[in-house]
Amino acid sequence: MSLDVNILPSDYIDLSIGDFRSGINKRIIDKLVKRVENAGNGYTPGLGLPKLREKIVSYYSKTYGIKDIDINNIQITVSCLHGAFLSLKSLINTKSDEIIVVAPFFPSYLNLIAGVGATPVIVKSEAPTFALPIEQIKKAVNTNTKAIIINYPNNPTGASLSQTDREFLNNLCEEKNIFVIDDHVYSDYPSKYQYQPISTDISHQILVSSFSKSFAIPGIRLGYVIAPANIIERDGFYNEGITFSSPTISQFIGEIILEEPEKYTHHIAEIKQTGAELTRLFATSKYFPSSSYMGGLYMFIEVPEAIKDIDLYYKLLEKHFHVIVAKGSDFQYSERYFRISLSTEKEILLEGAQKIIDCVDYTLNYDKQKA
Repeated sequence: MSLDVNILPSDYIDLSIGDFRSGINKRIIDKLVKRVENAGNGYTPGLGLPKLREKIVSYYSKTYGIKDIDINNIQITVSCLHGAFLSLKSLINTKSDEIIVVAPFFPSYLNLIAGVGATPVIVKSEAPTFALPIEQIKKAVNTNTKAIIINYPNNPTGASLSQTDREFLNNLCEEKNIFVIDDHVYSDYPSKYQYQPISTDISHQILVSSFSKSFAIPGIRLGYVIAPANIIERDGFYNEGITFSSPTISQFIGEIILEEPEKYTHHIAEIKQTGAELTRLFATSKYFPSSSYMGGLYMFIEVPEAIKDIDLYYKLLEKHFHVIVAKGSDFQYSERYFRISLSTEKEILLEGAQKIIDCVDYTLNYDKQKA
């Protein structure tokens, strides 16, 4: 998958990355300037600004009913992944320790697990629903298991967790004394089942998220961890030699946003509308009738069975139609699937989707065209 959109020619459509480039709301900028003028830009406490941590406590208590948390359960991080890395580091003792991940999943999870010296155990969900593979997870759990990483609405599929799924994970973690690491950066996005942590008790949960997706500001690099206080304490110890604290200006932005968060999420309704339009567009094609937006920021699309040479399809999609997608193999899944991001400007996204459709016939007739 393309990791640097800046190196692509201007006529390419990159649908591979969930990025937002719309800038920061002027209301935020105006407030930020005043805050920096008044408060300066020195280091913050290692775990983050107390006011920001208090706002996160308040939000999760009111929104999700999380019980018995205070700022000692909160760490501000440079990103969601930074928080997940620190938390894994706090759980892992030896190379034999195992972390369960559910494929398809965000590729960086494997980097995180390798970085803390643990062993990944991959279980796979099944198309078309990509529901939680409960029986596989039961079989995968053993005495070496330390945690299960979940990400719902899922990247790349958009699948979500039912109440039954959440109850299963909660009971399993309590019974086996393991943690759920809940990456919920897309929790505010549409999904079949509205996001909810597996429990209102965080004794066996580590909640990690960021401001990037909910507020369309990935470049400020601001995330957070909600976890038992002893985990947060260890996270802080490991982070002291890495970044010590998150950027002060970014934390100011977080405080400003959480004063009135509803003012900065209009793009989520637009994503839902775009997902519906894409679903209708793909439904008009004889090749993609079942491709649909399930939730989150992405669609996970199957290459039609009529295409036997999948590599050729991807090659032509890029070289002839100038469309970049993220292959399913990037997410530890079949290469017959690919992900497209809905964060691209809608007109360009619809143009790219049409080219994805047109590339099927072009690929099927490729040998004839060469002749």
